[in-house]
Amino acid sequence: MTIRFLVGAPIAIAASLFLTGCVTRPPTIAHVHLGHALTGVHVTPGKVGYLSVAEEQAQKIVAAAQAAVKSNALPQIKADLATAAKAAVSEEEFGLRPAMVQAANHISFAAESSDASDNVRTEAVRFAKNIQGVVERCDLIGLLAKDAANSNRLDEAKALAVEIEQLARQNIDGVDSNKNGLMDLPKEYGIKQLRKEIADMIAREDPPYRTVDQFYLFNLVRLPNGKWVFDKFNRGGNIDGYK
Repeated sequence: MTIRFLVGAPIAIAASLFLTGCVTRPPTIAHVHLGHALTGVHVTPGKVGYLSVAEEQAQKIVAAAQAAVKSNALPQIKADLATAAKAAVSEEEFGLRPAMVQAANHISFAAESSDASDNVRTEAVRFAKNIQGVVERCDLIGLLAKDAANSNRLDEAKALAVEIEQLARQNIDGVDSNKNGLMDLPKEYGIKQLRKEIADMIAREDPPYRTVDQFYLFNLVRLPNGKWVFDKFNRGGNIDGYK
């Protein structure tokens, strides 16, 4: 009788789990913050991760700059470069610069979490440093676009467009500024190198990083005491000062 109970108990438990649904364990708070950088966050266009926004905007800058280079009409060049500048620095439309800064911020939030691994803590410092090349190029794109807007000369505007296109491509591919055959300095990094850096960090995570469910991504809130919790009422992560 006792033997039959011991053998049958696991079957009964399994049947109960099957009927009531699988029990899932919430992700770590650190991994939710990483998910905001990588997968999705409630405030971005399309609710995608900040790195995805950055990549989309980087491509938009290249396309606008290319159009400006090909144009022979001063008003059109100015319009195209204004589009490039908006995609580079606009806060309201999550331009490349603010999207990249927010990605770094969320990786830093992850590193500050009590459940963060040493791997994440190390990467947060490195990533924040390595975005500086992209940030500075975006700022320069904004300044050059303003110069073009104030120019009355077609040749000058076209020269500015060429420079902006070069910067836009460097923001994606990086640039070997010291000609050593590598892109290993923060100022040389583009999005490709930054994305690889994050992928390498994710590959090192133990326990492994898993894509975070949308509920956890969109319902992480910070209490007045600074503690992060999940809003069980599913109202979205509407936190002052937190994007």
